Amino acid sequence: MARTGSLSKKPDRESSRRTRNKRAIRFRLLSPLFLLTPLLGLVACGGSTRPETQELKVKVPHGKLYVRVAGNRESGNVMIALQGGPGQSHHYMLDLERLAGSEFSVVTYDQRGVGGSTAPPADPANYDLANYVEDLEAVRRAVGADQVHLLGHSWGGIVAMHYAAAYPERVHSLILVGSGSPTWDGIMAAGARIKQRVRELQKEGVLPDPLPPGADFAAFFSDPSFPVEHPDENATRTEFSSTVNQLTLAANEGFDLTAEAGRLNHRVLVLFGEDDPAGMPLVEETLAALRSADVEFVLLERCGHFWHECPDQFYPRVRAFLELQRVEKEGNYDNTAADRAGRRSEGGKTKS
Repeated sequence: MARTGSLSKKPDRESSRRTRNKRAIRFRLLSPLFLLTPLLGLVACGGSTRPETQELKVKVPHGKLYVRVAGNRESGNVMIALQGGPGQSHHYMLDLERLAGSEFSVVTYDQRGVGGSTAPPADPANYDLANYVEDLEAVRRAVGADQVHLLGHSWGGIVAMHYAAAYPERVHSLILVGSGSPTWDGIMAAGARIKQRVRELQKEGVLPDPLPPGADFAAFFSDPSFPVEHPDENATRTEFSSTVNQLTLAANEGFDLTAEAGRLNHRVLVLFGEDDPAGMPLVEETLAALRSADVEFVLLERCGHFWHECPDQFYPRVRAFLELQRVEKEGNYDNTAADRAGRRSEGGKTKS
């Protein structure tokens, strides 16, 4: 199992923040309910040219799921992106569409009960991980891909690992970004570290004390001053559902996917911000659980919980990883291709 990554001393942050390319993101200030992802309406301001997109309404037993497809889904190279939350819409994931084009498709969707997707009856039994997995399987079938790459962020990483265990033949590779750990206990411990980060920023005067609702969002970034824009408060699109959040947490309290994660033998790219307030123990638990997988681990410098803060490191790594999967799938893999992809993978800390 190949692993890369290092925990060496962090560089001087102040000088790097002055030169870092900051990409604004927008969010609505509400109370965070899930310890790993208090997004609540976060939308990435994306790159230059957007690929062609289409919208689907995918039938599921409880209603329909809103699905967005960017790029060419007939290419045979499809990545489904799973957002954090639970209860968060897909909109902050739209930044990933810069990966899409004629040879690659990026699929995002609103999970059950959120945004444009139907809400089942408000019973925790309708929000367990098994239901999230079956929704994802319905999306895969709808886009017509025999196999998919899965990118899971935060809560989405938990869903991705569970899906890969349930449908291993349908997953070509996994990309876990700031992923939740395979256990409830790991998430709770991460929540305590996040609260500690908030207290530290309050002592420094960066965050107010007491905190207004949602003001601790800054704690999820390496640079608490990372720029954000506030959308129109009269917007009607639902970005976050506290009901879905609460029902999902109630349904999955005490979960433990350690055994399932241990059976995964896929290629996995794990990306984690060195300043993610959830802390290194979170990703270390995930890496330890993926004992049968072929894992590449990348620690993103001067980056918190969101890749939007470090796109120049994040996207080359993801593109290189996906390119290697593509050339291997097409039977054209050789050392030259590997070297070429590796040269594109600049940024982040690595060790051989």
